[in-house]
Amino acid sequence: MVSLFSSMNIASGALKVNESAISVVSHNVANMNTEGYSKQKVNLATRNIAGTIGNNVDAQIRSNGGVMIANVMRYNNDYLNNYYRSQLSDLNKYEQQLGNLGDLAKVFDDLEGEGIDGALSSFYEALNNLQEYPASSTARVNFIESAKTLTSVLNSKSLQLDQLNAKALGDGETEDSLKNSQIYTKITAFNDKLEELAEVNKALQVTQTGTLTANNLLDRRDMILNEIAEYVDIETKEAPSGSVTLYACGMELVKGASVTGKLNIQTAKQYCIEHGMSYPDDWVDDEGNPRSDLAVINIVNNGSVVISDVNKQITSGSLGGLIHSGDLNADGMNPGKAKDALNKIATEIATMFNSYNKRSNAFYIDPNDTTKLYFKTDADGNITNGGNNIDIFTAKSGTGGIIDASNIQVNSELFADDGCWKIACAYFQDMENFDANAVGNAQNVGNSLVDTLGNPIGSFLGTRSEKRTNLNGQSLEDFYTGIVGQVAAGGNNAQNLVDTQSDIVDSLYAQIKSNNSVDLNEELVDLVKYQTAYAASAQVFNVVNTCLDTLMTLGR
Repeated sequence: MVSLFSSMNIASGALKVNESAISVVSHNVANMNTEGYSKQKVNLATRNIAGTIGNNVDAQIRSNGGVMIANVMRYNNDYLNNYYRSQLSDLNKYEQQLGNLGDLAKVFDDLEGEGIDGALSSFYEALNNLQEYPASSTARVNFIESAKTLTSVLNSKSLQLDQLNAKALGDGETEDSLKNSQIYTKITAFNDKLEELAEVNKALQVTQTGTLTANNLLDRRDMILNEIAEYVDIETKEAPSGSVTLYACGMELVKGASVTGKLNIQTAKQYCIEHGMSYPDDWVDDEGNPRSDLAVINIVNNGSVVISDVNKQITSGSLGGLIHSGDLNADGMNPGKAKDALNKIATEIATMFNSYNKRSNAFYIDPNDTTKLYFKTDADGNITNGGNNIDIFTAKSGTGGIIDASNIQVNSELFADDGCWKIACAYFQDMENFDANAVGNAQNVGNSLVDTLGNPIGSFLGTRSEKRTNLNGQSLEDFYTGIVGQVAAGGNNAQNLVDTQSDIVDSLYAQIKSNNSVDLNEELVDLVKYQTAYAASAQVFNVVNTCLDTLMTLGR
Protein backbone atom coordinates (compact mmCIF):
# COMPACT_ATOMS: atom_id res chain seq x y z
CA MET A 1 0.00 0.00 0.00
CA VAL A 2 2.78 2.40 0.94
CA SER A 3 4.59 1.78 -2.34
CA LEU A 4 1.35 2.27 -4.33
CA PHE A 5 0.67 5.57 -2.62
CA SER A 6 4.30 6.57 -3.26
CA SER A 7 3.94 5.64 -6.91
CA MET A 8 0.78 7.70 -7.13
CA ASN A 9 2.55 10.70 -5.64
CA ILE A 10 5.45 10.29 -8.06
CA ALA A 11 3.07 10.06 -11.02
CA SER A 12 1.10 13.07 -9.76
CA GLY A 13 4.28 15.09 -9.39
CA ALA A 14 5.39 14.05 -12.88
CA LEU A 15 2.09 15.25 -14.27
CA LYS A 16 2.58 18.66 -12.69
CA VAL A 17 6.24 18.92 -13.81
CA ASN A 18 5.51 17.98 -17.41
CA GLU A 19 2.49 20.26 -17.44
CA SER A 20 4.77 23.12 -16.31
CA ALA A 21 7.35 22.15 -18.94
CA ILE A 22 4.65 22.27 -21.63
CA SER A 23 3.68 25.73 -20.32
CA VAL A 24 7.29 26.91 -20.79
CA VAL A 25 7.27 25.59 -24.36
CA SER A 26 3.98 27.39 -24.94
CA HIS A 27 5.48 30.57 -23.44
CA ASN A 28 8.45 30.32 -25.83
CA VAL A 29 6.25 29.87 -28.88
CA ALA A 30 3.96 32.72 -27.83
CA ASN A 31 6.95 35.09 -27.53
CA MET A 32 8.91 33.97 -30.56
CA ASN A 33 8.38 37.41 -32.17
CA THR A 34 8.66 39.45 -28.97
CA GLU A 35 11.57 41.91 -29.18
CA GLY A 36 14.20 41.18 -26.52
CA TYR A 37 12.71 37.85 -25.47
CA SER A 38 15.23 35.13 -24.59
CA LYS A 39 14.29 31.49 -25.04
CA GLN A 40 13.75 29.53 -21.84
CA LYS A 41 14.19 25.85 -21.11
CA VAL A 42 13.11 23.66 -18.21
CA ASN A 43 15.90 21.75 -16.48
CA LEU A 44 14.63 18.65 -14.66
CA ALA A 45 16.18 16.89 -11.66
CA THR A 46 15.49 13.78 -9.59
CA ARG A 47 13.58 14.45 -6.39
CA ASN A 48 15.00 12.57 -3.43
CA ILE A 49 13.25 12.29 -0.09
CA ALA A 50 15.55 13.35 2.70
CA GLY A 51 16.84 10.67 5.03
CA THR A 52 19.49 7.96 5.32
CA ILE A 53 19.14 5.47 2.54
CA GLY A 54 21.81 2.98 3.52
CA ASN A 55 22.22 -0.30 1.63
CA ASN A 56 18.64 -1.43 2.02
CA VAL A 57 17.12 -1.63 -1.46
CA ASP A 58 13.60 -1.20 -0.15
CA ALA A 59 14.62 1.97 1.69
CA GLN A 60 16.30 3.27 -1.43
CA ILE A 61 13.13 2.76 -3.43
CA ARG A 62 11.07 4.55 -0.80
CA SER A 63 13.52 7.49 -0.95
CA ASN A 64 12.77 8.19 -4.61
CA GLY A 65 10.51 11.22 -4.97
CA GLY A 66 10.17 11.23 -8.73
CA VAL A 67 11.00 14.36 -10.78
CA MET A 68 11.14 18.08 -10.06
CA ILE A 69 11.99 21.29 -11.93
CA ALA A 70 15.53 22.31 -10.98
CA ASN A 71 15.19 25.67 -12.70
CA VAL A 72 14.03 27.40 -15.85
CA MET A 73 17.19 28.28 -17.78
CA ARG A 74 17.31 31.50 -19.80
CA TYR A 75 19.49 31.46 -22.91
CA ASN A 76 21.83 34.41 -22.61
CA ASN A 77 25.43 35.46 -23.33
CA ASP A 78 26.52 38.31 -21.06
CA TYR A 79 29.79 38.92 -22.92
CA LEU A 80 28.02 39.19 -26.25
CA ASN A 81 25.35 41.48 -24.78
CA ASN A 82 27.92 43.86 -23.28
CA TYR A 83 29.92 43.97 -26.51
CA TYR A 84 26.72 44.62 -28.45
CA ARG A 85 25.87 47.57 -26.18
CA SER A 86 29.33 49.06 -26.66
CA GLN A 87 29.01 48.87 -30.45
CA LEU A 88 25.41 50.11 -30.31
CA SER A 89 26.62 53.16 -28.40
CA ASP A 90 29.18 53.92 -31.13
CA LEU A 91 26.54 53.47 -33.83
CA ASN A 92 24.24 56.00 -32.19
CA LYS A 93 27.11 58.47 -31.98
CA TYR A 94 27.87 58.09 -35.69
CA GLU A 95 24.19 58.33 -36.62
CA GLN A 96 23.87 61.54 -34.60
CA GLN A 97 26.95 62.98 -36.29
CA LEU A 98 25.60 61.98 -39.70
CA GLY A 99 22.37 63.79 -38.92
CA ASN A 100 24.33 66.88 -37.86
CA LEU A 101 26.32 66.81 -41.09
CA GLY A 102 23.19 66.28 -43.16
CA ASP A 103 21.74 69.48 -41.72
CA LEU A 104 25.09 71.21 -42.22
CA ALA A 105 25.24 70.19 -45.88
CA LYS A 106 21.89 71.93 -46.47
CA VAL A 107 23.35 75.17 -45.11
CA PHE A 108 26.23 75.00 -47.60
CA ASP A 109 24.13 73.83 -50.54
CA ASP A 110 24.99 76.72 -52.91
CA LEU A 111 22.55 75.84 -55.67
CA GLU A 112 21.74 78.43 -58.34
CA GLY A 113 24.39 80.83 -57.05
CA GLU A 114 22.40 81.81 -53.97
CA GLY A 115 25.05 80.82 -51.43
CA ILE A 116 28.34 82.30 -50.29
CA ASP A 117 30.21 81.11 -53.36
CA GLY A 118 27.79 82.93 -55.68
CA ALA A 119 27.82 86.05 -53.48
CA LEU A 120 31.65 86.14 -53.52
CA SER A 121 31.71 85.77 -57.29
CA SER A 122 29.17 88.57 -57.76
CA PHE A 123 31.08 90.73 -55.29
CA TYR A 124 34.32 90.42 -57.24
CA GLU A 125 32.56 90.88 -60.57
CA ALA A 126 31.19 94.19 -59.25
CA LEU A 127 34.66 95.05 -57.97
CA ASN A 128 36.15 94.30 -61.39
CA ASN A 129 33.57 96.61 -62.97
CA LEU A 130 34.47 99.27 -60.42
CA GLN A 131 38.11 98.92 -61.43
CA GLU A 132 37.21 99.67 -65.05
CA TYR A 133 34.87 102.54 -64.20
CA PRO A 134 36.09 104.00 -60.89
CA ALA A 135 34.31 107.32 -61.46
CA SER A 136 30.96 105.70 -62.28
CA SER A 137 28.36 106.12 -59.56
CA THR A 138 26.50 103.14 -61.01
CA ALA A 139 29.56 100.92 -60.72
CA ARG A 140 30.08 102.12 -57.15
CA VAL A 141 26.46 101.54 -56.11
CA ASN A 142 26.55 98.08 -57.71
CA PHE A 143 29.69 97.27 -55.75
CA ILE A 144 28.11 98.46 -52.49
CA GLU A 145 24.96 96.43 -53.19
CA SER A 146 27.01 93.32 -53.99
CA ALA A 147 28.90 93.84 -50.71
CA LYS A 148 25.55 94.16 -48.94
CA THR A 149 24.38 90.90 -50.54
CA LEU A 150 27.59 89.15 -49.47
CA THR A 151 27.21 90.30 -45.86
CA SER A 152 23.54 89.32 -45.86
CA VAL A 153 24.40 85.80 -47.03
CA LEU A 154 27.10 85.52 -44.38
CA ASN A 155 24.60 86.73 -41.75
CA SER A 156 22.01 84.23 -42.96
CA LYS A 157 24.40 81.28 -43.02
CA SER A 158 25.71 82.21 -39.58
CA LEU A 159 22.14 82.31 -38.25
CA GLN A 160 21.40 78.91 -39.77
CA LEU A 161 24.50 77.47 -38.09
CA ASP A 162 23.44 79.04 -34.80
CA GLN A 163 20.06 77.38 -35.23
CA LEU A 164 21.72 74.02 -35.86
CA ASN A 165 23.78 74.38 -32.70
CA ALA A 166 20.74 75.55 -30.75
CA LYS A 167 18.77 72.59 -32.07
CA ALA A 168 21.44 70.25 -30.73
CA LEU A 169 22.70 72.03 -27.60
CA GLY A 170 20.81 75.27 -27.06
CA ASP A 171 22.26 78.72 -27.61
CA GLY A 172 24.61 78.52 -24.63
CA GLU A 173 22.82 81.27 -22.70
CA THR A 174 19.07 80.92 -22.30
CA GLU A 175 17.23 78.22 -20.37
CA ASP A 176 14.36 78.15 -22.89
CA SER A 177 16.74 77.39 -25.75
CA LEU A 178 18.35 74.59 -23.76
CA LYS A 179 14.99 73.03 -22.88
CA ASN A 180 14.07 72.97 -26.57
CA SER A 181 17.31 71.26 -27.57
CA GLN A 182 17.88 67.64 -28.52
CA ILE A 183 20.41 67.07 -25.76
CA TYR A 184 17.95 68.20 -23.06
CA THR A 185 15.31 65.80 -24.38
CA LYS A 186 17.77 62.92 -24.54
CA ILE A 187 19.13 63.50 -21.04
CA THR A 188 15.58 63.57 -19.67
CA ALA A 189 14.86 60.26 -21.41
CA PHE A 190 18.18 58.85 -20.19
CA ASN A 191 17.34 59.67 -16.57
CA ASP A 192 13.91 58.07 -16.99
CA LYS A 193 15.61 54.88 -18.15
CA LEU A 194 17.75 54.88 -15.01
CA GLU A 195 14.55 54.92 -12.94
CA GLU A 196 13.14 52.03 -14.98
CA LEU A 197 16.31 50.02 -14.43
CA ALA A 198 16.16 50.62 -10.67
CA GLU A 199 12.54 49.37 -10.62
CA VAL A 200 13.48 46.18 -12.47
CA ASN A 201 16.45 45.68 -10.13
CA LYS A 202 14.09 46.00 -7.18
CA ALA A 203 11.79 43.34 -8.61
CA LEU A 204 14.71 41.01 -9.32
CA GLN A 205 15.96 41.28 -5.73
CA VAL A 206 12.71 39.81 -4.39
CA THR A 207 12.13 37.23 -7.14
CA GLN A 208 13.47 33.68 -7.01
CA THR A 209 16.13 33.13 -9.64
CA GLY A 210 15.66 30.49 -12.29
CA THR A 211 11.93 31.10 -12.63
CA LEU A 212 9.80 32.34 -15.47
CA THR A 213 9.14 35.59 -13.61
CA ALA A 214 12.84 36.21 -12.97
CA ASN A 215 13.76 35.40 -16.56
CA ASN A 216 11.14 37.77 -17.93
CA LEU A 217 12.50 40.49 -15.65
CA LEU A 218 16.01 39.79 -16.94
CA ASP A 219 14.76 40.25 -20.50
CA ARG A 220 13.27 43.59 -19.50
CA ARG A 221 16.51 44.54 -17.74
CA ASP A 222 18.59 43.81 -20.85
CA MET A 223 16.21 45.80 -23.04
CA ILE A 224 16.58 48.81 -20.72
CA LEU A 225 20.38 48.46 -20.72
CA ASN A 226 20.35 48.43 -24.52
CA GLU A 227 18.23 51.58 -24.54
CA ILE A 228 20.55 53.31 -22.06
CA ALA A 229 23.59 52.35 -24.15
CA GLU A 230 22.10 54.29 -27.07
CA TYR A 231 22.72 57.50 -25.12
CA VAL A 232 26.18 56.88 -23.68
CA ASP A 233 28.69 54.08 -23.24
CA ILE A 234 27.99 52.11 -20.06
CA GLU A 235 29.49 49.40 -17.85
CA THR A 236 27.56 47.00 -15.63
CA LYS A 237 28.21 44.66 -12.70
CA GLU A 238 25.65 41.93 -12.09
CA ALA A 239 24.60 40.66 -8.66
CA PRO A 240 23.53 37.03 -8.04
CA SER A 241 19.89 38.13 -8.09
CA GLY A 242 20.32 39.52 -11.62
CA SER A 243 20.12 43.17 -10.56
CA VAL A 244 22.92 45.32 -11.96
CA THR A 245 25.05 48.22 -10.88
CA LEU A 246 25.39 50.62 -13.80
CA TYR A 247 28.31 52.97 -14.45
CA ALA A 248 28.69 55.81 -16.96
CA CYS A 249 31.44 58.42 -17.21
CA GLY A 250 33.28 56.40 -14.56
CA MET A 251 30.50 57.08 -12.06
CA GLU A 252 27.96 54.77 -10.46
CA LEU A 253 24.46 55.81 -11.57
CA VAL A 254 22.29 52.86 -10.50
CA LYS A 255 22.90 50.38 -7.69
CA GLY A 256 20.22 47.86 -6.95
CA ALA A 257 16.89 49.56 -6.45
CA SER A 258 18.46 53.02 -6.08
CA VAL A 259 19.38 55.66 -8.66
CA THR A 260 22.62 57.02 -7.21
CA GLY A 261 23.38 59.51 -9.97
CA LYS A 262 21.65 61.31 -12.83
CA LEU A 263 22.78 63.52 -15.67
CA ASN A 264 22.07 67.20 -15.34
CA ILE A 265 22.36 69.71 -18.19
CA GLN A 266 22.85 73.48 -17.95
CA THR A 267 23.83 76.28 -20.29
CA ALA A 268 27.48 77.18 -20.59
CA LYS A 269 26.63 80.66 -19.28
CA GLN A 270 24.93 79.31 -16.17
CA TYR A 271 27.86 76.98 -15.55
CA CYS A 272 30.24 79.93 -15.76
CA ILE A 273 28.14 82.01 -13.38
CA GLU A 274 28.05 79.20 -10.82
CA HIS A 275 31.83 78.85 -11.02
CA GLY A 276 32.57 82.56 -10.79
CA MET A 277 33.45 83.01 -14.46
CA SER A 278 32.32 85.49 -17.08
CA TYR A 279 30.72 84.00 -20.19
CA PRO A 280 32.15 83.75 -22.79
CA ASP A 281 35.38 85.56 -21.87
CA ASP A 282 36.41 83.07 -19.17
CA TRP A 283 34.95 80.03 -20.93
CA VAL A 284 38.25 78.39 -21.89
CA ASP A 285 39.80 74.92 -21.78
CA ASP A 286 42.81 73.79 -19.76
CA GLU A 287 45.16 75.33 -22.35
CA GLY A 288 43.37 78.66 -22.26
CA ASN A 289 41.69 78.20 -25.65
CA PRO A 290 38.04 79.32 -26.00
CA ARG A 291 35.59 76.49 -25.36
CA SER A 292 32.83 75.96 -27.87
CA ASP A 293 30.57 73.91 -25.57
CA LEU A 294 27.12 75.48 -25.45
CA ALA A 295 25.84 73.11 -22.77
CA VAL A 296 27.52 71.42 -19.82
CA ILE A 297 26.60 67.99 -18.45
CA ASN A 298 27.05 67.26 -14.75
CA ILE A 299 26.33 64.19 -12.62
CA VAL A 300 24.05 64.90 -9.69
CA ASN A 301 22.54 62.94 -6.83
CA ASN A 302 19.49 64.25 -5.00
CA GLY A 303 20.07 67.66 -6.55
CA SER A 304 23.71 67.93 -5.44
CA VAL A 305 26.47 67.93 -8.04
CA VAL A 306 28.71 64.87 -7.71
CA ILE A 307 30.91 65.50 -10.75
CA SER A 308 30.98 68.78 -12.70
CA ASP A 309 31.43 69.02 -16.45
CA VAL A 310 31.68 65.46 -17.78
CA ASN A 311 31.50 66.59 -21.43
CA LYS A 312 34.95 65.19 -22.19
CA GLN A 313 34.03 61.82 -20.67
CA ILE A 314 31.01 61.40 -22.94
CA THR A 315 32.60 60.17 -26.12
CA SER A 316 29.98 57.75 -27.38
CA GLY A 317 26.24 57.34 -27.81
CA SER A 318 23.86 59.96 -29.13
CA LEU A 319 24.92 62.32 -26.32
CA GLY A 320 28.52 62.04 -27.52
CA GLY A 321 27.37 62.77 -31.07
CA LEU A 322 25.49 65.87 -29.95
CA ILE A 323 28.42 67.22 -27.93
CA HIS A 324 30.61 66.64 -31.01
CA SER A 325 28.39 68.98 -33.04
CA GLY A 326 29.87 72.08 -31.41
CA ASP A 327 33.39 70.88 -30.55
CA LEU A 328 36.02 72.98 -32.33
CA ASN A 329 38.64 70.34 -31.52
CA ALA A 330 36.62 67.45 -32.93
CA ASP A 331 37.81 65.38 -35.86
CA GLY A 332 36.09 66.32 -39.10
CA MET A 333 33.64 69.09 -39.84
CA ASN A 334 30.67 70.01 -37.64
CA PRO A 335 28.36 73.03 -37.21
CA GLY A 336 30.67 74.58 -34.60
CA LYS A 337 33.74 74.40 -36.82
CA ALA A 338 31.77 75.60 -39.83
CA LYS A 339 30.63 78.65 -37.86
CA ASP A 340 34.22 79.32 -36.82
CA ALA A 341 35.34 79.08 -40.46
CA LEU A 342 32.66 81.53 -41.62
CA ASN A 343 33.72 83.94 -38.90
CA LYS A 344 37.27 83.81 -40.25
CA ILE A 345 36.02 84.61 -43.77
CA ALA A 346 33.99 87.57 -42.53
CA THR A 347 36.88 88.85 -40.41
CA GLU A 348 39.35 88.65 -43.30
CA ILE A 349 36.97 90.38 -45.72
CA ALA A 350 36.56 93.26 -43.27
CA THR A 351 40.27 93.38 -42.40
CA MET A 352 41.47 93.47 -46.01
CA PHE A 353 39.00 95.96 -47.44
CA ASN A 354 38.98 98.24 -44.42
CA SER A 355 42.76 98.39 -44.24
CA TYR A 356 43.09 99.10 -47.99
CA ASN A 357 40.39 101.74 -47.90
CA LYS A 358 41.89 103.52 -44.87
CA ARG A 359 45.61 103.12 -45.51
CA SER A 360 47.87 106.15 -45.77
CA ASN A 361 48.17 107.74 -49.20
CA ALA A 362 44.85 106.23 -50.30
CA PHE A 363 42.46 108.77 -51.86
CA TYR A 364 38.81 108.74 -52.82
CA ILE A 365 36.88 110.82 -55.33
CA ASP A 366 35.74 114.35 -54.58
CA PRO A 367 31.92 114.12 -54.60
CA ASN A 368 31.75 117.72 -55.83
CA ASP A 369 33.91 116.95 -58.86
CA THR A 370 33.94 113.27 -59.73
CA THR A 371 36.80 113.76 -62.16
CA LYS A 372 39.21 114.58 -59.35
CA LEU A 373 40.49 113.06 -56.12
CA TYR A 374 39.56 114.48 -52.75
CA PHE A 375 42.56 115.91 -50.88
CA LYS A 376 43.56 118.39 -48.19
CA THR A 377 46.78 120.18 -47.39
CA ASP A 378 48.50 120.52 -44.08
CA ALA A 379 49.83 123.71 -42.50
CA ASP A 380 52.87 123.58 -44.79
CA GLY A 381 50.74 123.20 -47.87
CA ASN A 382 51.60 119.53 -48.35
CA ILE A 383 48.87 117.28 -49.74
CA THR A 384 47.47 114.75 -47.27
CA ASN A 385 45.00 111.95 -47.75
CA GLY A 386 42.43 113.92 -45.79
CA GLY A 387 42.07 111.36 -42.96
CA ASN A 388 38.42 110.89 -43.79
CA ASN A 389 38.60 107.41 -45.30
CA ILE A 390 36.11 105.05 -43.69
CA ASP A 391 35.67 101.33 -43.05
CA ILE A 392 33.81 99.57 -45.83
CA PHE A 393 32.60 96.85 -43.44
CA THR A 394 31.50 97.33 -39.83
CA ALA A 395 29.84 95.30 -37.09
CA LYS A 396 26.14 95.73 -36.45
CA SER A 397 25.42 97.97 -33.49
CA GLY A 398 25.09 96.25 -30.14
CA THR A 399 27.28 93.28 -31.13
CA GLY A 400 30.49 94.30 -29.38
CA GLY A 401 32.36 95.72 -32.36
CA ILE A 402 34.22 92.50 -33.22
CA ILE A 403 33.30 91.62 -36.79
CA ASP A 404 32.24 88.04 -37.55
CA ALA A 405 29.82 86.31 -39.90
CA SER A 406 26.83 87.04 -37.69
CA ASN A 407 27.22 90.81 -37.54
CA ILE A 408 29.24 91.95 -40.57
CA GLN A 409 27.52 94.69 -42.55
CA VAL A 410 28.33 97.39 -45.09
CA ASN A 411 29.12 100.71 -43.45
CA SER A 412 25.93 102.78 -43.43
CA GLU A 413 27.96 105.87 -44.45
CA LEU A 414 28.35 104.35 -47.91
CA PHE A 415 24.56 104.46 -48.38
CA ALA A 416 24.32 108.16 -47.52
CA ASP A 417 24.20 110.86 -50.17
CA ASP A 418 27.54 110.90 -51.98
CA GLY A 419 28.68 108.04 -49.67
CA CYS A 420 29.64 105.85 -52.60
CA TRP A 421 32.53 108.21 -53.44
CA LYS A 422 34.24 107.34 -50.14
CA ILE A 423 35.57 104.09 -51.57
CA ALA A 424 39.25 104.74 -52.23
CA CYS A 425 40.24 104.65 -55.88
CA ALA A 426 43.79 105.98 -55.96
CA TYR A 427 47.00 105.29 -54.12
CA PHE A 428 50.31 107.12 -54.27
CA GLN A 429 53.38 105.36 -53.00
CA ASP A 430 55.32 108.59 -53.46
CA MET A 431 53.26 111.61 -52.46
CA GLU A 432 55.49 113.87 -54.52
CA ASN A 433 53.84 112.31 -57.57
CA PHE A 434 50.32 113.00 -56.37
CA ASP A 435 47.97 113.77 -59.24
CA ALA A 436 44.41 114.88 -58.44
CA ASN A 437 43.31 113.62 -61.86
CA ALA A 438 44.70 110.06 -61.36
CA VAL A 439 41.34 108.51 -60.63
CA GLY A 440 41.46 104.73 -60.59
CA ASN A 441 45.05 103.65 -60.08
CA ALA A 442 44.33 102.00 -56.70
CA GLN A 443 42.52 99.18 -58.44
CA ASN A 444 45.62 98.41 -60.50
CA VAL A 445 48.12 98.26 -57.66
CA GLY A 446 49.35 94.70 -57.30
CA ASN A 447 51.10 92.88 -54.50
CA SER A 448 54.40 93.26 -56.36
CA LEU A 449 54.66 96.83 -55.09
CA VAL A 450 55.80 97.55 -51.54
CA ASP A 451 55.47 100.52 -49.23
CA THR A 452 58.29 102.41 -47.51
CA LEU A 453 58.53 99.67 -44.87
CA GLY A 454 58.85 96.93 -47.47
CA ASN A 455 55.34 95.55 -46.91
CA PRO A 456 53.34 94.43 -49.94
CA ILE A 457 50.82 96.96 -51.17
CA GLY A 458 47.58 95.11 -51.83
CA SER A 459 44.59 96.19 -53.84
CA PHE A 460 40.86 95.63 -53.59
CA LEU A 461 40.86 93.37 -56.62
CA GLY A 462 44.02 91.67 -55.44
CA THR A 463 42.18 90.35 -52.38
CA ARG A 464 40.58 87.73 -54.60
CA SER A 465 43.87 85.86 -54.91
CA GLU A 466 45.56 87.11 -51.75
CA LYS A 467 46.77 84.30 -49.50
CA ARG A 468 45.84 84.97 -45.89
CA THR A 469 47.55 83.46 -42.86
CA ASN A 470 44.28 83.27 -40.92
CA LEU A 471 42.76 81.31 -43.81
CA ASN A 472 45.46 78.65 -43.68
CA GLY A 473 47.42 80.39 -46.41
CA GLN A 474 44.47 80.34 -48.83
CA SER A 475 42.42 82.95 -50.63
CA LEU A 476 38.85 83.70 -49.59
CA GLU A 477 37.25 81.62 -52.33
CA ASP A 478 39.69 78.72 -51.94
CA PHE A 479 39.14 78.67 -48.19
CA TYR A 480 35.37 78.62 -48.64
CA THR A 481 35.64 75.87 -51.26
CA GLY A 482 37.65 73.94 -48.70
CA ILE A 483 34.84 74.30 -46.15
CA VAL A 484 32.28 72.96 -48.62
CA GLY A 485 34.65 70.12 -49.47
CA GLN A 486 35.12 69.26 -45.81
CA VAL A 487 31.36 69.22 -45.26
CA ALA A 488 30.90 66.87 -48.22
CA ALA A 489 33.82 64.67 -47.19
CA GLY A 490 32.61 64.67 -43.59
CA GLY A 491 29.19 63.54 -44.73
CA ASN A 492 30.67 60.73 -46.81
CA ASN A 493 32.95 59.64 -43.97
CA ALA A 494 30.07 59.75 -41.49
CA GLN A 495 27.90 57.68 -43.82
CA ASN A 496 30.69 55.14 -44.21
CA LEU A 497 31.10 54.96 -40.44
CA VAL A 498 27.38 54.45 -39.98
CA ASP A 499 27.26 51.77 -42.67
CA THR A 500 30.26 49.91 -41.25
CA GLN A 501 29.07 50.20 -37.66
CA SER A 502 25.56 49.14 -38.65
CA ASP A 503 26.99 45.97 -40.16
CA ILE A 504 28.86 45.25 -36.92
CA VAL A 505 25.79 45.89 -34.76
CA ASP A 506 23.55 43.83 -37.07
CA SER A 507 26.05 40.97 -37.00
CA LEU A 508 26.21 41.01 -33.21
CA TYR A 509 22.43 41.22 -32.97
CA ALA A 510 22.14 38.24 -35.30
CA GLN A 511 24.50 36.27 -33.04
CA ILE A 512 22.45 37.20 -29.99
CA LYS A 513 19.23 36.22 -31.75
CA SER A 514 20.76 32.95 -32.88
CA ASN A 515 21.67 32.18 -29.29
CA ASN A 516 18.51 33.51 -27.63
CA SER A 517 15.68 33.22 -30.12
CA VAL A 518 13.01 30.56 -30.21
CA ASP A 519 13.51 27.70 -32.68
CA LEU A 520 10.16 26.14 -33.58
CA ASN A 521 11.74 22.81 -34.47
CA GLU A 522 13.39 22.57 -31.06
CA GLU A 523 10.18 23.59 -29.34
CA LEU A 524 8.25 20.91 -31.27
CA VAL A 525 10.72 18.25 -30.14
CA ASP A 526 10.41 19.41 -26.53
CA LEU A 527 6.63 19.58 -26.80
CA VAL A 528 6.40 15.98 -28.04
CA LYS A 529 8.83 14.88 -25.33
CA TYR A 530 6.87 16.51 -22.51
CA GLN A 531 3.51 15.41 -23.93
CA THR A 532 4.72 11.82 -24.08
CA ALA A 533 6.02 12.00 -20.52
CA TYR A 534 2.75 13.57 -19.39
CA ALA A 535 0.72 10.82 -21.07
CA ALA A 536 2.94 8.12 -19.58
CA SER A 537 2.66 9.65 -16.10
CA ALA A 538 -1.09 9.79 -16.49
CA GLN A 539 -1.13 6.12 -17.45
CA VAL A 540 0.95 5.23 -14.37
CA PHE A 541 -1.41 7.27 -12.21
CA ASN A 542 -4.44 5.46 -13.69
CA VAL A 543 -2.87 2.00 -13.22
CA VAL A 544 -1.93 2.72 -9.60
CA ASN A 545 -5.38 4.14 -8.97
CA THR A 546 -6.96 0.97 -10.41
CA CYS A 547 -4.74 -1.21 -8.18
CA LEU A 548 -5.73 0.75 -5.12
CA ASP A 549 -9.43 0.44 -6.01
CA THR A 550 -9.00 -3.34 -6.37
CA LEU A 551 -7.21 -3.65 -3.04
CA MET A 552 -9.84 -1.55 -1.32
CA THR A 553 -12.56 -3.79 -2.78
CA LEU A 554 -10.80 -6.96 -1.61
CA GLY A 555 -10.43 -5.61 1.87
CA ARG A 556 -14.18 -5.17 2.43
